[in-house]
Amino acid sequence: MQRFRAWIANYPLLYITLFTVIYFVWFMALEKFREPVLIVHSQLDDMIPFCQYFVIPYLLWFLYIFGTFLFFLFTSKEDLANVSRYMFTGMIACLVIYTILPTGLHLRPAVTGDDICSMLTTLVYSNDTSTNVCPSIHVFNSLAVTIVINRSRVIRHKRIVKIATWTLAILICMSTVMLKQHSVIDVFWGSAMALILLPLASTPASVPAGESLAARRTA
Repeated sequence: MQRFRAWIANYPLLYITLFTVIYFVWFMALEKFREPVLIVHSQLDDMIPFCQYFVIPYLLWFLYIFGTFLFFLFTSKEDLANVSRYMFTGMIACLVIYTILPTGLHLRPAVTGDDICSMLTTLVYSNDTSTNVCPSIHVFNSLAVTIVINRSRVIRHKRIVKIATWTLAILICMSTVMLKQHSVIDVFWGSAMALILLPLASTPASVPAGESLAARRTA
């Protein structure tokens, strides 16, 4: 395990590329071949109003995740390895859960507005099926990225960054239920996964960041 962590730290781009290929092939296979066997629903879902304006933080998720990886790529090899290890482990765990217990939703309303947010919501609905929802990867990734950012040696002392990132993460989590893309149950388990995997958010003391595999072999 220590050698694997060191390999991630030394070859983060290779790790990210391999993971991306595996993840999307697996996820698309689930979308095509696995039908939901459990419809997720809570009475709280019925109490939460639909709000198309939350499509803005929902879509900002993509920029937030990509921007974080890009920022760490040029500023901190350690944090890039941390966010990759933390986030990718959780995403694979989600895929395993989706494979064992495919889930779905029946929460989406008919979107009839002609404003830009309604049109964007319709676009989201048409490109993202309401299957494979619990735990919410949208929620887990938002929390995972935010946690690593706030633990980063590069920016953890910048208070404005902490406030901005946590505000965005909360808005993204809210957007998943306000757009009826997820149940509060999905949000709960996505958050729980972020907590369970929290030790992966930091570089283990036994594997110094940037340590090469060759150095470990000759130590």
